[in-house]
Amino acid sequence: MSVYRCTAVSLKTTALDFKGNREKILAAIQANENSSLILFPELCISGYGCEDTFYFPWVWEQSWKSLLEIAKATSGKTVIVGLPFFQSPYLFNVSAVLQNGKILGLVPKQNLAQTGVHYENRWFTKGEESRNYAITPDGSELPFGSLLFESADFNFGIEICEDSWVQTRPGQYLVEAGADLILSPGASHFALGKQEIRKKMFSESSRNSSTAILYANLDGNESGRLIFEGGCMGIVDGNVKQEGPKLHFTDFESTHLDLDSTELRSNRARNFRSSGTREFRSRGKGLQRIEILPLKAQTDLKNGVQVSKSDLFQDFTRATSLGLFDYLIKSKTKGYTLSLSGGADSAACALLVKAGILFSQKELGPKYLESLGLDPKNLLFTLFQGTENNSEQTKNSAKQLSEELGFTHAEITVDSEVKSMLEKISSVKGLVPNWKDHNLALQNIQARVRSPLIWLLANLNGHLLLSTGNRSEASVGYTTMDGDSSGSVAPLTGVSKEFLLSWLRNVYEGKDLILPKINALEGILNSKPTAELKPLSEKQEDEKDLMPYSLLQKLERNFVFLGKSPDNLLESQEWSDPKEAEEGKKKFLKLFSASQWKRERLPPSFHLDEYGLDPKSSFRFPILSEINF
Repeated sequence: MSVYRCTAVSLKTTALDFKGNREKILAAIQANENSSLILFPELCISGYGCEDTFYFPWVWEQSWKSLLEIAKATSGKTVIVGLPFFQSPYLFNVSAVLQNGKILGLVPKQNLAQTGVHYENRWFTKGEESRNYAITPDGSELPFGSLLFESADFNFGIEICEDSWVQTRPGQYLVEAGADLILSPGASHFALGKQEIRKKMFSESSRNSSTAILYANLDGNESGRLIFEGGCMGIVDGNVKQEGPKLHFTDFESTHLDLDSTELRSNRARNFRSSGTREFRSRGKGLQRIEILPLKAQTDLKNGVQVSKSDLFQDFTRATSLGLFDYLIKSKTKGYTLSLSGGADSAACALLVKAGILFSQKELGPKYLESLGLDPKNLLFTLFQGTENNSEQTKNSAKQLSEELGFTHAEITVDSEVKSMLEKISSVKGLVPNWKDHNLALQNIQARVRSPLIWLLANLNGHLLLSTGNRSEASVGYTTMDGDSSGSVAPLTGVSKEFLLSWLRNVYEGKDLILPKINALEGILNSKPTAELKPLSEKQEDEKDLMPYSLLQKLERNFVFLGKSPDNLLESQEWSDPKEAEEGKKKFLKLFSASQWKRERLPPSFHLDEYGLDPKSSFRFPILSEINF
C-alpha cells in the first residue's frame, strides 16, 4: 500500500510581483515538506490579473526565471505551478510540472474563460493550437500539450480552471487514459454562493469518473476588482473529503488529500464507467504519456477534516473586508477616510474596515499591522459633513457608530460652502435657485461640496477615500457625480441595497462571525433610507424618489442577469401591486440607460455577487442608448 499526500495551496498573489509570488510559493513548498505532490493555482507565478502586460516579453521572461528558481526546491516531490508561456505565434496559459529539480512538461489551458468578468481569449490561445513540444528560453525541448504523467502505481493529469467547467472536459480524456487523479489549478473569483457550485461540479465529475480531484485556487484581492476565494478541495469518488479555508488573510493555506493508490485503483476497477464513442475514447489513448519517478509515499499522516461553513453574510464580510485589506496593503497607503453620513451604506463601509482589522489580528497576529507601520486605530478616519437638511438622528448615529468601532471621528458643517457657491453662480445666471424650479441642482450641490473637503482630509491623512454607493444606486444613477460617487475604491457596488440592509441587521443581531453587535445600527436600521438633500420638512426617502428597493432589485436582476425583454421585465407574480410594478419598470429602464455614463466613472469596485455592473469587469452597456420598441 502506498499513501500519497497531495496538497492544494491557496495562494495570495499580486499581479507582476514575481519576487513576492515566488517567495510565497517557495515558503509553501517548504511548509509542506511531507507532501508527495503540491498543486498551486493558475498563473500563480505572474499573477492572474496582469491584463495587457501579458503581451510583454519581459513578463514571459521573468515568469520563466521564477520557474527555474522554484524547480530547484522540488527535491523529493512533484510541484505544479502556473505561468504564461509563448510558443510563437501564440501565448498560452500553462501549468508546469516540476519534479526533483527538473521541468517534466508544460500543459496549456484548453478552454479559455470568456464569460462574466473574464476575458482570457484577449491574451491567450486555446491549448489545441499548441505543438506537442515546446522550445524553452534556454533552447531545450519539453513535452507540451495535454499530458498524462505516469508512475508505477499513480497517474495524474491536469485541467486548468475553465477546463473543469465546460461540458467536454480534458479530464474525461485523461481519465480514459488512466489518470487516478485530476489536478485543477484555478483562478476562480468570489461570488456569493459560488463555492457550493464548485462542490457540486467537482463532486459529480469525480463520481462519474470514479477518480480523485484536487483543486487549488488563488485567494484575496490580487489586482483591484476581483477577489479570489481560496477554498481548495480534495474530492474522491464524488465526496468532498477536504475543503480548505476560504478568503483567508494569510499568504497561503494548505489543504491535504491523502490518497491510498491501492484503494483508489481498486475502486476505479469496480466502478469506472467508460462513456462515449470509440472515437471519443481514442482521444485519451492518443495522449502524450510522460514517465515520472514514483511519488514519495508517506506514513503516519494526520489529516484532520477541514470544512468551511458557507453562509452568504459570513462570506460577504470575509470577502469584502479581505478586498479592502489587500487593497490597502498593496497600495501602500496608511488607511481609509470615509464621509460617514449616519446612513446604511457608509455604516457598512466602516464596519468592513473594522472586520478587516479584526481578521488580520486573528489570522496574522495582533501586531501584524504595527509591523507594517500601521496603527489599527488610525486605519479609518470618519467625517460627518452636515447641512441644515441633516437630522440630529443621522448625526448622532454616525458619531455613535465610529465611537463603538474605535475610530477617529469629526463633525463639520458645509452650509457656508453651499451658500458661497450658490451666491457665485446666482450672480452668473442672474437668478436665485429655488426648490420648486431647481430641485436637482440644489440637491447635487450639497453632495458635490462635500467631495473636495473629504478628499482634502484623505490626502492629509495619507488615506484612500471610500466611495459608499451600492449596486442598486449604480443601476439607476442615484448618485451625484463628483460628489458622493467620489473615491478611490467602492466596496459596496457589487451588491444590492436590499442585501446590505439584511447584512447590517445580521450584524446588529450579533450574528456576524467577526464583528460584535453594534448598537448604533439600531437607529440606522429603524430609519428609512434617505439622502437628506431636501429640506427636512419634505421628509425625503430614497424609496419615494425611486421605488421600493426590493422592486428595484427584481427589475435589475431580470434585466442585467436574466436578460429579460424590457416589455416583459417583470412577471405578474413577482410583484403584488401591478401599477407600482409598471411605473417602476418604466422608471428603471429610463434611468438605467441614462446612467451608464455614471457607471463608467465610478471608482473600482469588487465583484461580489452573481452579476455586477462594473463596465470594466462585469457588464458592458452603451453609454448612449434608448430602449424603445
